[in-house]
Amino acid sequence: MRLFIGIEIPEKIKKKISKEIEKLKKRYPTFRWVRPENYHITLLFLGEVKEDKVEKIKKRLERAIFESSPFYLFSYSYSLFINHRIVLHITFRREKEIEILAERIKKEFREFNFKTNHKKFVPHLTIARAKIPSKQQYFVLKKLLSKIPTDFYFKVDKVVLYESILAKKGPIYKKIAVTLLQPKEE
Repeated sequence: MRLFIGIEIPEKIKKKISKEIEKLKKRYPTFRWVRPENYHITLLFLGEVKEDKVEKIKKRLERAIFESSPFYLFSYSYSLFINHRIVLHITFRREKEIEILAERIKKEFREFNFKTNHKKFVPHLTIARAKIPSKQQYFVLKKLLSKIPTDFYFKVDKVVLYESILAKKGPIYKKIAVTLLQPKEE
């Protein structure tokens, strides 16, 4: 099983994002656009895991987020990453709570994720992937992204363990477990 831990995006926000990027999708039909039902924020990619380990992973996830309280995420802008391909995404305002949550999860599962353990966590919601364009296309795309208004926020009150099932039309994300964040008692 291919597993990852993430934050679910509310349906209302998924619809809003879909509407905001409609024109961009028409302009760039060759990009691999993420289906709205798959919108999420990845906290940690675990990779291939044997099915008999799932119960242990659920318990470890509960332990990792035990002292985490619900918080809000606020959208910031549409942007892009470039490494071996281009990734269009939505960035979020920096929130201490999500950084602490991601760090706790990363520590709890450090043996699962050797490749990205050294990377700083940057909360983002991927909307598309594509081959790296020419410099001119890159600047046009960057300018177009900066013009898309994004103004939404949502409460994060749970963390989800997902299975990523690879299919011809793109991955299918299946919820394996949902763990609630607990409000702090005063």
